[in-house]
Amino acid sequence: MSSKKASIQLSTRVKKIALQSEEPSLSEFSKRKREQIINAALEAFLELGYERTTMNLVAQRAGVIKQTIYSHFRDKEDLFVSVIGSITIDHVQHIFTKEEVAKQTPEQVLRSFADALASRQFDAGFTKLFRTTIGESGRFPKLAELYTEATIKPGCKLLIDYLSNHPDIHLPDPEAFARVFAGAIIHYCVQQHILHGKKLFPFEFKRVLDELIRIFLLCSQ
Repeated sequence: MSSKKASIQLSTRVKKIALQSEEPSLSEFSKRKREQIINAALEAFLELGYERTTMNLVAQRAGVIKQTIYSHFRDKEDLFVSVIGSITIDHVQHIFTKEEVAKQTPEQVLRSFADALASRQFDAGFTKLFRTTIGESGRFPKLAELYTEATIKPGCKLLIDYLSNHPDIHLPDPEAFARVFAGAIIHYCVQQHILHGKKLFPFEFKRVLDELIRIFLLCSQ
């Protein structure tokens, strides 16, 4: 199978998983069970890594039978994607709902998006999972692909769609700006909070964000 075809299949699969996670018909009991499984899986992935985590182990830690897991997730990949989403994209989606967008100016929306991304660095679960994904990406490149498909691409798409469709925003290249904006924030967080830059090469997040907003305002006129 070609790498392009595999990438398309992976992307399609992640989209299907995302749609499943938004299924509103789940009962409150099922939602609690799903959350219980995701929390147990997160602990297992962080402790043992992707390869050593099994569905049997997750079931044991979640206090459910394995069949209950399979009623929510097709396999370990599906479960891993949902775990990633629970501590990443789920925290920024609400910013771009029609209700929230209507309340804020474009500058406020960008600041909310940036703050939501930056706040993930203070979630120990996110930081550990990010390290695990990077650390195992050499041996298991599919982990990095799943991470990209489950959080980076949909996160950027939310921002790109907003910048492209807002009537008062006139950027020459909305996609390029979205990548620069999100990339600068992610780079800041990795450098400061994961690579110990906060101690060795400190810099205020507000200054980074203020400069990004200044560039946005200049370019979007």
